[in-house]
Order: sequence, then structure tokens, then C-alpha cells
Amino acid sequence: MRSGGQILVDQLELNGADLAFCLPGESYLPVLDALYDSSIRLVTCRHEQGAANAAEAYGKLTGRPGICLVTRGPGATQAAVGVHTAKQDSSPMLLLVGQVPRAFRGREAWQELDYAQVFGGIAKAAWEVDGAERIPEHMAEAFAIAISGRPGPVVLALPEDALAEQADAADGARVEAPRAAPPADELVRLRELLATAERPLVVVGEGGWTAETSRDVQAFCEANALPVACAFRCQDYVDNRSPSYVGVLGVAMDEAIAARLRDADVVLAVGGRLGEVPTRRYSLLEPPDPRQTLVHVHPDPEDPDVARRAVVHVVLAAEGARDRKSVRLAERLHVAARLRRPAALADDDERPLRRREQVAEPAELFGRRLDAQRLDGLRVGDVRLLRENVLRQREHDRPGPTRH
Repeated sequence: MRSGGQILVDQLELNGADLAFCLPGESYLPVLDALYDSSIRLVTCRHEQGAANAAEAYGKLTGRPGICLVTRGPGATQAAVGVHTAKQDSSPMLLLVGQVPRAFRGREAWQELDYAQVFGGIAKAAWEVDGAERIPEHMAEAFAIAISGRPGPVVLALPEDALAEQADAADGARVEAPRAAPPADELVRLRELLATAERPLVVVGEGGWTAETSRDVQAFCEANALPVACAFRCQDYVDNRSPSYVGVLGVAMDEAIAARLRDADVVLAVGGRLGEVPTRRYSLLEPPDPRQTLVHVHPDPEDPDVARRAVVHVVLAAEGARDRKSVRLAERLHVAARLRRPAALADDDERPLRRREQVAEPAELFGRRLDAQRLDGLRVGDVRLLRENVLRQREHDRPGPTRH
């Protein structure tokens, strides 16, 4: 017999969790008790927003669900910022929330919320555990949803009495996302489009990216003389020193980069949703009928930002909506035969933007001592644009914690 809290922690360990972030609360004390003797490192934060942001960053950097634990009511709502970020950036994440005892539900008990309603619009899924004996089942489903298809956040409410009660429940199985591959006819059509394109552009971005995927993308683009741009907040997805790299489709993007997307005849979007920011408020690629021929490699055809009128939807779907999974680019595209486009990459005036004299180094801008004179000539509309401008000038040679 184990407590519901112990059963839950055992499922976290079973699924490879090694780090969790929290702001302690009385509504999930049995979980904290179980974590005391667990191999999982628990980081106590000073605010739920910080805990959720840390969990989101963990999911983004590792590809495994970031774990965040908060107490009920305001504890959960203050973590909503991290959940929203995880949804928009496709970062796998589990938000585990303490809840009022089951006998009190529906009576507006102290700090009671309906978490399915509160988080239904910003999480992939949100629901409540109904008993300690079913915690393994609920946790397996939460992990599966978080890492399948387009990765994202899952919110699971944990009634206080369900965590304290004893149950003889068997552990669930470790959740592994299935590997899928696109149909052969879609790859044939992709080859034809890229081979005949005059102004192609590859756009990469979103969750599920790894160093291995980065190398695959770079090798594919360089072998076929294809220019590649990184989407918003994904500037480290491709080695910025690569001859194929042309820049970032982000906030305050340069006109030369914007023109590449606007004037492209074929756009191969791998992972990215081509949302508001990379399309400059949908003016560079206009839904629902973009001027460009669009090939979208994306694990979720139901996503609202995936262009519905793409000529080729390389949708990576296994059976069942919760079994879709993006895999390595080399396996997804499998265009190893080398298209050998005759045209070279762009001339020097269209190469990626490099550091300019009027842009200070990040250490100079954000160091402990900032010399105001160093900002002379640097025009900045607000702090967000300052950050984007500085990070846009920085070269990234591999995926990693330089993301923001």
C-alpha cells in the first residue's frame, strides 16, 4: 500500500523525471513528503511564475516534460504564464496542482477552481485525478499528451484527500512517444517542388529540437543549396555560421530576411507554425491562401497556426490523436539522394546580418556596470526590442541555453 502522493512520485521517477520546481503548499503535502526520499531534485522557488517558467525552460532544453508543482487557487493561476509559454513554444510540461478534497468540490471551497475550465484554453489538456488507485493511469496519459504530436503543457489537479489515501495500485508503463514517418508520395512531391524552386526558403522552429536534429537540418540544407531561416525564439536551431543560414524571422527582423520569406516561391516549414511573429503579423505569408507554395512538416494538423492550404502537408501521424510524434529531420524528409540545385546561395549582400558597430555586446548592455556612453547611436523603442536586437546579432553554433 502506498499513499497517493507516493504513487505519483513513483510515476515521475518511472518516466525519467530528475528535476522538479515548486512553491510548497499544504494542498499537496503528501507529494512533498514522497519527494523527500526521492531521487528527483526539488527546487523551491519564490513565486509560482518562476517555478512554471523554470519547468517550461527545462522542457524546452531537454525535450522531456518539465515538472512544476503548485498549490491550489492563486498558486495555479500564477503559474499560468509558464503554461501559456509552454503552449506557444511547444515545450512539454506537467503542472501538478493541489486541489480541495473531493467531498468539497462544487461548494466554492477555499481556493477551489475548476482547472479544466481555467486552463482549457492554454494547455493541451487539463483534468482532475479521481482517486489514488488511478494515479498511474492519469500520469501515463499526462506524459503521453505532453510529449506526443506538438509537445505542450498538461495540467493535472490533485485532490488533497486522494493524495493522502492509501491504495494498492500497480505502476504504469514508462511512456515513450511513437516514431512516425511521412507517406512516400508526400516525399516525392517534396522532391519535385524543391528541385524546381527558384527562390526556396526553409524555416525551422518550435519544440522537439535537438543537437542531432540541428545537424540534420544543416546537412540537408547545405547539400541542396537551400537557405534556412530560424523562427522566433529559435535562432540557435541551426549553426549561424553555416553557409545556408540566412537569419531569424523574429521581432524587428531585417528587411532582407523579411524579403526572403515574402518573395519565396517554395517555403519548407519544418516544425514552426508560421505564426504572427515570423510572418510579420501574417503579412509575409498570408493565410489562408499564401502566395508561396507551402510545404509544412508538422506533427499536428489541427493546430490553428498551421496553414490549411499547404500544397504538401507532411503530417507525421501514427494512429490516434495522442500518438503523433515528430522525429529526426533525416527520417522525416529522407531526401538523402541530394537534389543538387544548380543555383548557389545568395550573394554577400543577402547573407545573414552580422554585428554592426552601433550594437554593443550583450555583456556591455546587460553587465553589472553599464556605461551610458556605450549606448550612443543605439536607437531602441523599448526593452523588448533592445533584447531582440542584441540577441539577433549574436551567433549561435548549437542549440542550448542561449534561447530566451
